[in-house]
Amino acid sequence: MLDQFNDFIKEQKLCRFGEQILLAVSGGIDSVVMTHLFSQSDYNCAIAHCNFQLRGEESDEDEAFVTTLAASLEMQFHVKQFDVDEAVSNKGISVQMAARELRYAWFEELIHQQSYDAVATAHNRNDSVETFFLNLSRGTGIRGLTGIPLRNGDIIRPLLFASREEITGYARRNNLIFREDSSNIETKYRRNKIRHDVVTVMQQINPGFLETMARNMSRFREVHTIYMQSVDNTRKALFDKDSNRIHIDIAALKKLSPIRTWLYELFSPFGFTRSQCEGIEKIMDADPGRQSISTTHQLYKDRSQLILVESTQKAFDRYYLDNPENLSSLPFPMDVEVLDRSELQQIPDDKQIACLDHAEILFPLTIRHWMHGDYFYPLGMNQMKKLSDFFVDEKIPVPEKEGTWIMASGNKIVWIMGHRIDNRFRITAKTTRVLLLRFQSDVASQHLKESV
Repeated sequence: MLDQFNDFIKEQKLCRFGEQILLAVSGGIDSVVMTHLFSQSDYNCAIAHCNFQLRGEESDEDEAFVTTLAASLEMQFHVKQFDVDEAVSNKGISVQMAARELRYAWFEELIHQQSYDAVATAHNRNDSVETFFLNLSRGTGIRGLTGIPLRNGDIIRPLLFASREEITGYARRNNLIFREDSSNIETKYRRNKIRHDVVTVMQQINPGFLETMARNMSRFREVHTIYMQSVDNTRKALFDKDSNRIHIDIAALKKLSPIRTWLYELFSPFGFTRSQCEGIEKIMDADPGRQSISTTHQLYKDRSQLILVESTQKAFDRYYLDNPENLSSLPFPMDVEVLDRSELQQIPDDKQIACLDHAEILFPLTIRHWMHGDYFYPLGMNQMKKLSDFFVDEKIPVPEKEGTWIMASGNKIVWIMGHRIDNRFRITAKTTRVLLLRFQSDVASQHLKESV
């Protein structure tokens, strides 16, 4: 396996002998095996350990273990304890996302301070396959079918050639000691459900499933490279940058087919959502002045051209509701209850209260301000309606409209908070559990004023 490890690094040009490599070591079997392999090779390595303090004594014991490991290998050791709860509260993001941001920001800091050439993480082939299925279940393009990238900036993944079984065998043969993360055996997390329920079944159907998937993802990566080269070349040909503006000829844009896929690939790097990119097709045929605004850019029609400029508007706040019990990250008061259908005698006739079919909800829920291009299926309707049209029909004043919050489950809007729920999440005869939310729009509006 040591030869495979070094051959893989060389073939993929991940790093060179003599370079300074920072190893991200949690103490689990993957990172311990990676550390052992590096220690047997001619690389100059140091170890970095993140203590997120999320598992009490377990987290502290992990830190002590990695400290001892670094000392035994005579490697320089970096450790940092993080307050993930504070990051969740300040940024309004999920625990997993907060931990990830803190981790990689610290790695970037160490690279600059200590002049490391790369940071190695211990993702393996199984992790990449699980990522494939996670992306597939959420909805994805070609990029999401390529698994975990071999390199992302200064981050390298030198263990992607090895399966979890191969890593376990190596640890056993070399009598390596490592830490077990108790959360890995729980199936309540989506990745663990894929690991234990989906991949296991696929391996029963095809014992060589992991190797087959590795080949599939390699082909997808190659296809994606060709695909993005075409997109980049087309963008360079059509997007004419003049000072701080980009001019796009509508007639040339219309020649592209399939137009909706092209619009998404060309404009999504500028912050436009898939639904907004689909709306650009209508803007091309609209009167001059019609526009679409993303979180970072503004696009509007000017005669025979589309004009793209950076937006001066404040970025949209975004908050996450990980589960009904965790409301600490929300910027305003909101009550959340999960009830059996029998406990809800009558659905309240109150726009500040939403009663939703719990089975249709996918956590974490996202809470943000509405954006141009957003759409939903208003309660009682089976047809899509743009939020901008809904506000007009409901005669909602501009100040109130600008302060409106929406709640989304994945890519689907669940509730125009304080106005109307989405028909797809309504209570039906098949509903067994109800997610009940009480929202105070006046308090939320005050938050908006204070944050501007």
